[in-house]
Amino acid sequence: MTNLSFHEKSAIGTLIAMWFIGILYFRSVWELWQAGQLHAASMTGLATGLTILLVIVLVGYHIVIAATARPQQEDERDRLIAWRAGNIGGVVLGIGVIGIVAQILIGGIFGQAFAESPMLIANALVATVFLATVVELVLTLVFYRRGL
Repeated sequence: MTNLSFHEKSAIGTLIAMWFIGILYFRSVWELWQAGQLHAASMTGLATGLTILLVIVLVGYHIVIAATARPQQEDERDRLIAWRAGNIGGVVLGIGVIGIVAQILIGGIFGQAFAESPMLIANALVATVFLATVVELVLTLVFYRRGL
């Protein structure tokens, strides 16, 4: 991992941290939902705690890679990779949000909404943001390795 750029190391660390904390979050949500305890109070504490954990992990990781990396200037390739990966991640996010809204509207019309609970809808939106971020990070790594 010594010959990777700062941006590649950042994407790898962020992807790993997001993956593990995301799995922990969604597993906890699933267990709360199965137990009938998926309420705003329990979700707020869970989301806040895991967000703080993610921030601490990422700040620590970025301090380490910044301290050990040689100075680098962001060039046109870095900006293009970030733009392209972010753009595709944004498309994934948009499709996910439109799908959730369509499900709510269509389910409301027919009286059979899959996610009638506001907490399920909120977690579906969180899952969409999580998926879009993972797609963006994976594409960032692919574009650095494969090129544009």
